[in-house]
Amino acid sequence: MAKVIFEKVINGETRLINATTPAGNQGSYVKVLVGVGNKFWWWPTIPAGTLVGCDFTNAPVCDDNPVVNNALISAITTDPSAVLTYA
Repeated sequence: MAKVIFEKVINGETRLINATTPAGNQGSYVKVLVGVGNKFWWWPTIPAGTLVGCDFTNAPVCDDNPVVNNALISAITTDPSAVLTYA
């Protein structure tokens, strides 16, 4: 199971979402969870702890095409510890 980190506006408030995805087409999961045009990070695993922040500056942008999203996921070389903030 992989981890997708993204921000989502819920009831007018921007929230950091740490979602676990099942095995399968990760590009499709990213499209549905993150939403087209929004930034995200994807990793097979992330360090344990309470996630409180994330730097999305160089994060990929979700595309409408799952094949493109899979290519974006494959191109992620950023280590989670470089962009995730824990409590």
